[in-house]
Amino acid sequence: MPTFPPPGSFARHANLDWDRQAYSDVNHEGRQRRIIRMISRAENAPIQIQHNFQIGSIDSSKGNGPALHAHDYPEIFIPIRSGFFVDYGITGQHRARLETYDAYSIPLNVLRKFEAFEQAPKESQMLSIFDTPLDDARAGIKVSPEVAAADAAAGLPQDFEVSEDLVDARPDEVEAKHIARFKDLQVEHERGLLLRRLVSSRNPRAALKTAHNIEVDFLELPAGSQSEAWRSDCREVFVPLEGQPQVLWDGHEIDMERLDVLSVDPSASRSLRATGTETALLLRIRDLTNPQ
Repeated sequence: MPTFPPPGSFARHANLDWDRQAYSDVNHEGRQRRIIRMISRAENAPIQIQHNFQIGSIDSSKGNGPALHAHDYPEIFIPIRSGFFVDYGITGQHRARLETYDAYSIPLNVLRKFEAFEQAPKESQMLSIFDTPLDDARAGIKVSPEVAAADAAAGLPQDFEVSEDLVDARPDEVEAKHIARFKDLQVEHERGLLLRRLVSSRNPRAALKTAHNIEVDFLELPAGSQSEAWRSDCREVFVPLEGQPQVLWDGHEIDMERLDVLSVDPSASRSLRATGTETALLLRIRDLTNPQ
């Protein structure tokens, strides 16, 4: 574990256990999935710095996934190992296929569920980002009366608000506005980094411009390279996806492993280095409403 970062700003993903109470159905046959919420408002959250979004990893196998549900805040799916199908719409009648590092920013109040490509023990894995300052993000989840009735008939707990204000989403609009394919993302050169802008409401170069209070980018460094240093106007969170990246925080070296999470305050100088012999790829989430 690194010794420098301020307490509560770093979490080693490999040391985290999955949340067996994340949702009441995570152990139910056909819905089994393992969720690690690295950033949340929970008292025992791995990252103790308060953020206005939540992020977690989900491991699941083909044939399993949550019930059809909706959120009253934006949610972003990003597969990071293999891929997922996402079914969406009033009855889940539409299906999108997400390959590794594709992203789906799902509109508010659109019902959705997901299913992995792969079967255990290999399984598929993705990141889920909740763009909400809610203390408990489950408070913003809704189900249709039909889903609630089916769960009641199956003896499952009724955890979420039952709502009839849910909306449909046209596949052509979803593909055009809400899904970004990693292979199609524009690559920019900035501060010695290869930058792919994924989510931003205020930057026209971002692939997804739907309303968000966060910005999400892919950052890539060739092996052995180091970026220039920069500061930020908001808190930034770094999540390694590939390689052996190192974050230099005011000159302090922090070695990171896959899916570790580091939250850096705006005033700190930060730069990235790709150690080892592999290209480093990271996800950066900019918490625009969190300037502390």
